[in-house]
Amino acid sequence: MNISRKLMLIVILTAAEISITVYSAFEIAKGAKFHQLNFLHLKYTHQLTKSVKKIENDIPIDINAIESDILLIRQQPIECIEQINPLNYAVMKVINTDHTLTICENDIEIADKALLSVNQYKKGELSRDAFLLNLNTSLSGFNKNTELFEEPIRKTVSFILMTLIPLVIIISFFNILFISYLSRTISSSIRNLTLLLSSKPESNINLDDELDIKTSGELKALVIAARQRIKNDLLNIENSIELKEIINSQTASLQQANDELAQFAYRASHDLKSPLSGAKSLAHFVIEDIKAGDTEEASRNALVIYQQMEKLETLVVDILLLAKAEIGNEDKDVIDFNQLIIDMKERLSWLMKDNPCTLETTINLSVPIRSEKARFAQIIENLISNGLKYYDRNKDSPYVRCDIFNEQETFFITVTDNGMGIPQKHQSEVFDMFKRFHAQTSTGSGLGMALVKKHIEYLNGEVSLQSSDEGTTFKIIIPMDKLT
Repeated sequence: MNISRKLMLIVILTAAEISITVYSAFEIAKGAKFHQLNFLHLKYTHQLTKSVKKIENDIPIDINAIESDILLIRQQPIECIEQINPLNYAVMKVINTDHTLTICENDIEIADKALLSVNQYKKGELSRDAFLLNLNTSLSGFNKNTELFEEPIRKTVSFILMTLIPLVIIISFFNILFISYLSRTISSSIRNLTLLLSSKPESNINLDDELDIKTSGELKALVIAARQRIKNDLLNIENSIELKEIINSQTASLQQANDELAQFAYRASHDLKSPLSGAKSLAHFVIEDIKAGDTEEASRNALVIYQQMEKLETLVVDILLLAKAEIGNEDKDVIDFNQLIIDMKERLSWLMKDNPCTLETTINLSVPIRSEKARFAQIIENLISNGLKYYDRNKDSPYVRCDIFNEQETFFITVTDNGMGIPQKHQSEVFDMFKRFHAQTSTGSGLGMALVKKHIEYLNGEVSLQSSDEGTTFKIIIPMDKLT
């Protein structure tokens, strides 16, 4: 096989693996979405139940609240049906869980009848007792559908997880082995040719005959072309050495890329497995608690499952962001950094609540900055959120400060804090994937700083850090010609 075909095969295998990994991440996230929809369905059904109890206790009817609860309940099966694509349906057919769609459709029908009763009651066409009876009938249907929905969805999600994750691992392992094999064959072919050309030929052997026997295709054509250029005084020994160095450098880079891909597949699989295993175990406890009638303990375990699914969803989203970081797919426009900071504070309100850190921002730009807003939002948010998470509880006035400014032909972002700092021995690993240095306070996926570096490299910029017990400063430098 020609070298170009081997390299093309490597590209195709890598692209296929990335595509399968990204698709698997989407499907795993979709599984978490199904459980979330059923949880919301149960939540809004509970709200409607409380409203019905009030009616039974002769409390005035809040018809608007009842109508709102029914609409919210109805929305969950609609979103569930929209989430299921043809491939999902085919899988559900195979494992006999396709009746999930029937459950969703039945739930929508019950909700429509309940809404009809609400309208009839508003118009005075339905008595209070008849209206109450209709609501209790609807509640019975909603609760039944919630219970029926959980098992087929659990079975479907389990099937997807047990199929896709091993598939990704197997494909990754095969890909690494096969690409390594192709790399070795390329290196071997080049090495054999190099040995042939560098060895002292025997007096009775013609070099052309040796080339016909030991080389073929592109390598043979390369040698013939090289010899022709030597005859024309256009190629010298230095060029040959440089060519060899380039080939060795490219081979080493390819091997490094394979190693990084193997590490990413291993760490991603490990971090995906952990919350899934925990959720599976807790789900078993929930089932046992429900059988035992201990609904309070079941609720606590269900909350932990929900938190595990949120952790899994965060990891999947970060993986997707990392995969898209090197792709420029957003229109460039003038960035309003003041609004960007406002939006960021809203997204981080959960982290800033009850956090003693003060957040200071200064923006001093002499010219408009035109680029992809999402990249800068992710860079700034990751750096600031890290400063807020890892503040030093032993310091009286913890703070995080972000400065955005430009000087001549350079754009700067600096984020400074007086937090606990990054240990000296780990500072060289800050921008590696899946790295966390404060296990007691770390809550993220370990991909945030790797994502920051990807965005900055895409913008031809540089990032540096200084850290000690006094705090940490990240400094980002980007050429203005990329931003105007």
